[in-house]
Amino acid sequence: MNILILIAGIAILIAGAEIFVNSSVIVAKKLKIPTVVIALTIIAIGTSAPETIISITASARGHSELSLSNIVGSNFFNLLFIIGVCALIKPIKVKLKEMGPEAWLMVGSTVVLFLIMLVISFFTSDTVPRIVGIVMTLTFIVYLALLLRHALQGQRSHEHVTHRTSVEVPHDEGKPVWLAILGVIFGLGIILFGGELTVSHAEIIAEEYSVPPRIIGLTIIGAGTSLPELVICIIACKKRESGMALGTVIGTNIYNFLFILGIAGTIDPLLVNSSQLFDLGALTVGNIAVMVFILTRKVITRVEGAFMLALYLGYMAYVFIS
Repeated sequence: MNILILIAGIAILIAGAEIFVNSSVIVAKKLKIPTVVIALTIIAIGTSAPETIISITASARGHSELSLSNIVGSNFFNLLFIIGVCALIKPIKVKLKEMGPEAWLMVGSTVVLFLIMLVISFFTSDTVPRIVGIVMTLTFIVYLALLLRHALQGQRSHEHVTHRTSVEVPHDEGKPVWLAILGVIFGLGIILFGGELTVSHAEIIAEEYSVPPRIIGLTIIGAGTSLPELVICIIACKKRESGMALGTVIGTNIYNFLFILGIAGTIDPLLVNSSQLFDLGALTVGNIAVMVFILTRKVITRVEGAFMLALYLGYMAYVFIS
């Protein structure tokens, strides 16, 4: 029953995020906010609301292990499973001029945090200093500000902008602004309720079945909160927009890692132990592997997609066995 409630909590989070995003977009368009700003802020951040609420709620309750595992599990699923599936459907052509800087930021931030945690593990401290979380959060804010500036100056095409978002900007359907505002409040309430439900029952399952929070975060929560991205990316690949799928994953992973994990690490310092190091190390290897695929042939082939899927499934099998 607790597992079913946990899954229901994730479903409620996703539903609440959709209501929140759609209503927020209508309000923003009524206020004459540019479409590019809506795409890069409300939609990009709103579609990652499940990961945000779960990680921040877990950190506020003193469960930073669940926060890190949620982000690592989500990013691992996005990077290896979703891109692997998309590459099997249609080899992904990579436009380095558009995605290169963000791809390097995604890989670089993961490598740096892994090295910081590795160094800390050799000393007496068992947590990552809060200053690291603050720097991660500020790095994302600077990245988003630069992205907005370039987009507003017209230096990036509309197609490139949508690569940074999980969904297209929905059309204003004529809904009254007051009703849209109620939708924003209602959607946010659902997100908060779903987040509390998910985290609390993850704790219950961990205690009742002696399952480490790390495993729950890496598997059920990590993959569950990424299901919207999976659906969107598969649809994009079927429409021969595989580049959009890769851009969506890169943008989402940057937000998850720098902003969500940065805030979570600021609220409650991230734990440093062998399991956390191994998980983050595996994500680092996955990031580097994808970067190698991108740089060597500027395309992710079906063979490479199959390798990525095998890597993901193999790691998940290891997590359950260990």
